[in-house]
Amino acid sequence: MKLNSKLSIVLGITFGIALCLESSQSAQAATTYTVVSEKWPIARPAYRAKYPSKKVALWNKKHTKRYGYLNDRPNTTFSRSSITVLQHNNKKSTYYYVSAGGTKSHPKETLGYVWNGYLTKGLAMDLLKSRYVPLESFSNNKDYASYVNHSKSQKITQALVNALPNMRLSLDLTNIAAYKFGENMSDENLSRPGIKSSSLKTKNYTHIMYFPKVTAYLKRSNTVATATRLKQVKRILAKDYGLTTAKLNSLKNYQIGLNIAENTTGNKTTDNGPQAIKFYAFAIAQRVNQ
Repeated sequence: MKLNSKLSIVLGITFGIALCLESSQSAQAATTYTVVSEKWPIARPAYRAKYPSKKVALWNKKHTKRYGYLNDRPNTTFSRSSITVLQHNNKKSTYYYVSAGGTKSHPKETLGYVWNGYLTKGLAMDLLKSRYVPLESFSNNKDYASYVNHSKSQKITQALVNALPNMRLSLDLTNIAAYKFGENMSDENLSRPGIKSSSLKTKNYTHIMYFPKVTAYLKRSNTVATATRLKQVKRILAKDYGLTTAKLNSLKNYQIGLNIAENTTGNKTTDNGPQAIKFYAFAIAQRVNQ
């Protein structure tokens, strides 16, 4: 009896210690990551996975539950909602709360907190291949050029860029052209990109030339073959603006500002209807050395 009594006491103490340890570990796990600060800006910039094939988890705020992985959707554009500083083991790190809506191949919405070092600002291929991306959604030249090269609605844009020798497509100049001058389809349908004047880098350029006769032609030739449109644009540039092939070849350090939004659905009836998204902006300018 004494032996059983002592054994019971030992087992009781051991079980009690185990419970305390388990409780302590649970409490520690729950407080491993603490919120130092969190901001929810109005702007919702786009981000994509910096390492698309790397298994990177999206967490809840306490970093105790995984909601999914970035590599499950390597070609997805995420919207950043918050900027959060979390502390773990006396180290502070910046996390972004990001989300992406469901798709046919990935029905569930994907969201969660992820370390900002695993993301890079910009669009992923799901949008770069789409038929329409608002100009204000682009944050760098590379993404804008990729959209022009991959989107099925950008054949005329790509053809015009290729036809202008020694000139690089510039997002900065495109923003200036869109803000300063652009052709909408109609007064009832204002598709002008939401470019803010404060974001325009006009000091970076000189000798800016806009081409209203070109954009007017592009607006009314939406259904014409790309090769025919390109030929007519070249004719207008030479006849009305003196920009012959020889003249274009002589220009040094010039860039292109070009935004064409048309045929955004791939349906001829819709794309030429009264509510169709159409917008045209075109300029060239000499880049000022900074």
